[in-house]
Amino acid sequence: MLHIPGQYSGGETAEYRWTQTKAELEVRVPLPAGLADGSVTCEILPRSFAVRAGEEAVAVGGELAAVVVVDDSLWSVERDGSRAEAVLSLRKAVAELWPRLLASDAEEAAEPRLLDGLERKAPTDKNELLRQAKERAKGALDGPSKAVQHVVEGRSGERIALNASGLPPLPVITLRKCTDCEVVLGEGVAAVKLLVEGCVNTTVAVNGKVLTETIELWQCEGVAVKIASAMRTVQLDACSGVKLQYARAADFDRCLTAGVFDLALSFADAPSLDGEVDLGTLRAQMPDKGLSAETDQFISRHVEGALLTELIVRLSNDFPTTEREVADFAAKTRMKSDKIDEVVQGMLGSSLGRELSGAERQQMVEMVKSQSEAAAKAQHTAEGTAAGRHLARVEFKKAAGNEAFKAGEYQQAAVAYTEALSLAASGPEDCGEGGTVDPAIASATRCNRAACFLKLGRYAQAREDAEAAAALQPSYAKAHFRLALALQAEEKFPEAVAAFNKALQLEPKNKEAAAGLRMAEVQATRQRRQQQQ
Repeated sequence: MLHIPGQYSGGETAEYRWTQTKAELEVRVPLPAGLADGSVTCEILPRSFAVRAGEEAVAVGGELAAVVVVDDSLWSVERDGSRAEAVLSLRKAVAELWPRLLASDAEEAAEPRLLDGLERKAPTDKNELLRQAKERAKGALDGPSKAVQHVVEGRSGERIALNASGLPPLPVITLRKCTDCEVVLGEGVAAVKLLVEGCVNTTVAVNGKVLTETIELWQCEGVAVKIASAMRTVQLDACSGVKLQYARAADFDRCLTAGVFDLALSFADAPSLDGEVDLGTLRAQMPDKGLSAETDQFISRHVEGALLTELIVRLSNDFPTTEREVADFAAKTRMKSDKIDEVVQGMLGSSLGRELSGAERQQMVEMVKSQSEAAAKAQHTAEGTAAGRHLARVEFKKAAGNEAFKAGEYQQAAVAYTEALSLAASGPEDCGEGGTVDPAIASATRCNRAACFLKLGRYAQAREDAEAAAALQPSYAKAHFRLALALQAEEKFPEAVAAFNKALQLEPKNKEAAAGLRMAEVQATRQRRQQQQ
């Protein structure tokens, strides 16, 4: 499989540096010299992280700019001679580029740039030219002026007017932990973005422009947002009792939600398009999905004259879509009977086709039709069902891990294998017994991750993964071999001898296992003598 580029810039401070893909963050924290093994700890929470060395906390950490998935995040210590770094691989809850790592950081006006691969040249069709002209008219965010954070925090029972005269030229406005307030964004304001975090019983009137046409709400309760300008995208996380009140339905495109209860959307000029989003209701409608407030995301859009809320699913390559869109795509790709006839007639009109007998020609017709039907059925099974998509995602993550391992990127490979294992353990019920994929796939993935941990010097984790792989598939020689290597690295030589023997029983011609057995036997004998002295 080809490597798919996609690493983007993040930022760098005196305490840490970070990069990102659309799905993940990598944070590297330099550690003090001379640290003993096991003295570094890292705490990863959905909205924060902290790195500590010994009893002293390294000066990095804090509230993240958005939510991460704790179970899919990893950390390790990488050493290069006397230098050491704590490396955090954080899985984003929502696959998108972050403008900053910590909520307290200033947001850069320039978008994150692609660090690997070639950036595609923007098309110059009519829509693109119109978009560019629109950006220039709005002030061209990549121009000389840079976006500046403007935070309104901790206010209570106030009316807060945000007017152009009191704001920087390109403000990124954050309303944080405001209670019982009325906030008005004046008509003359042109903000880059609007964020509402941790606010309670607060009304926000958006009369001015938001250049990105995006508003984000996080951990808000009882907030009403009155929107009188274009706000195409709204994203809500961990909110309840929020009201989005649009003056015009044309200003709305989509609403992305995760862990949201009692959300009401209304449109003054089109009441028939009003609707609600509530995770409790969605759970009742989809009882077999096991919907999570932390990880499952929904998209609400106007479809056929009504507000439709759908669960976002991901194809094998993590492309976000919905069940309905997958089914529509599968239907459009099926070859219609008249098209099949055109293909067959074209084949029969060739020099080869003219030499076929009548029976052979009929056989060709049936073969082409059969192949078309089989292809459509296979595509529907692989991409049009929850089980098929789930298995494809597991295989995709596993393959990504294999590619990273071949490139010597062992930490990244371990992250990919962890994602594959997480998916394998949380699949839909029709993926297999207990909602998991084939145990052979899980066993191979654990065995591969054990190889990563061996390369990273994390021998206890390598042993645990190899033991689990062998338990899932007792006849898997490679699992026993990697278990032996981990035990050998932990200086548990008698156990390593037993594991090497088991690997050789299953694969007698394995030269590496035979060599490892001989070395482990010598080491076990030496260790036994030392213990007897």
